[in-house]
Amino acid sequence: MPVLGWLIALAALGALAGCVAAWRRWRAERREMARVRATFARYVAPSVVDHLLARKDERMFTGQAVRATVLVCRVRNFAHFIEPLAPEETLRYLNEFYALAGTAVQRRRGIIESFLGDGIVGVFGVPLENPTQEDDALQAALEIVRNVVAMRQRWASQHRRALTIGIGINTGEMIAGDAGFRDRREYTVVGSEAMFAHRLQEAAFELNAFIVASRATCETLAAEYKLVPVAGVPLAGVRRLLDAYVVRARLRGAERFTVPAGAMVETTIERPEPLTAAPVATPVKPPAPEPPLARPRPRPVPPPAVDEDDLHDLSRGWTFPRDDAKAIVPDPPPPRATYQGPGGSVDL
Repeated sequence: MPVLGWLIALAALGALAGCVAAWRRWRAERREMARVRATFARYVAPSVVDHLLARKDERMFTGQAVRATVLVCRVRNFAHFIEPLAPEETLRYLNEFYALAGTAVQRRRGIIESFLGDGIVGVFGVPLENPTQEDDALQAALEIVRNVVAMRQRWASQHRRALTIGIGINTGEMIAGDAGFRDRREYTVVGSEAMFAHRLQEAAFELNAFIVASRATCETLAAEYKLVPVAGVPLAGVRRLLDAYVVRARLRGAERFTVPAGAMVETTIERPEPLTAAPVATPVKPPAPEPPLARPRPRPVPPPAVDEDDLHDLSRGWTFPRDDAKAIVPDPPPPRATYQGPGGSVDL
């Protein structure tokens, strides 16, 4: 009987330990599900989040090499555009632009990787593999352009200026994962191919084009889009020259897109309430004249010291030093870019 009691006690302890372990696993899974939902709910649709949770991939937040397509869209000369605008009017423009671009990216199975101060970055092919990511990115770019152009009539009816955008798209190997620090982390893609998309967007402004996509993005879609090749344009911060296409249109399929009602969120600006009672009316004094602008007084610059050993024959004017055999003529400029238009090669 005592042995049987001990066996029953050990079985009860084992069952209790199993329940505690199961409860801890359940808590850990719940925390992980909450983390996944909180992270990806900002980027993708709820159905995609549910699919990610069903996969239970432990590598989801670790950096992993992926083939992805990055779309960078920015407003042209935004700092100059908003200079005469009030802050609330600037925020209204941004909300409208984010609605136009963000809806197009998400509609084409892309995620909104980040909001820039004057643009948006979308990524296709992560966190779920997408075999048609290049086509989806190009279609999203064309939708953004069509929507911004369609908004010009509304802006004109509201006596507001119209925005002009430029889009750069690139496809390549990148690292996708959770980046940041303890208090704030975000899912992002990094790498030289991701940075190249930003450079293509800058080239779109220089070429006065709406969409510039790399050869890696367009090489398998040449028969489906109207593409104009561009080559030889130097890019800032990138060693390779531009080898891309200006995307004009999609030749196959008629795509129509309408921004859903309520997509453009207008932010309400709340003015702070005065802390004191209403002031008593007092006679208004004329404003004092503004003081003149203070300008720095130029300081005399002493002449540079001259070493007589480095000069010769001063009676006939200044000459280069005798031992200076290196010319100071700058390097010749790079060859001019070529834009293959309908009539042949055109110098840029």
